[in-house]
Amino acid sequence: MFDPNELTVKDARLRLSELDLDGLEVVLKAEIDGKHRSSLIADIGRAIDSIKTAEDNTPEAVTPKAAPEKRSISVDQWARLSRNDRKYWVSLGGVMVEK
Repeated sequence: MFDPNELTVKDARLRLSELDLDGLEVVLKAEIDGKHRSSLIADIGRAIDSIKTAEDNTPEAVTPKAAPEKRSISVDQWARLSRNDRKYWVSLGGVMVEK
């Protein structure tokens, strides 16, 4: 942690990347209470926003999709289906077809 009031704006900007979210908030408060340099305050705000945005964009655990439910129908029911729907069904020994 560093006191931004002891550094130039340029030097303080270079040290912002060393800090985590809590450290940036402390440095922001110190700058607002101290010299209140608007350009440095804006840079600290951007650094805080980038950390928060990075936290929001972390990928969540991907839950696997459930296997599609299998259905069986009789060959007579399959014969009544449209040609387009029939292509998604497979014969299981001539008695039943399964999607």
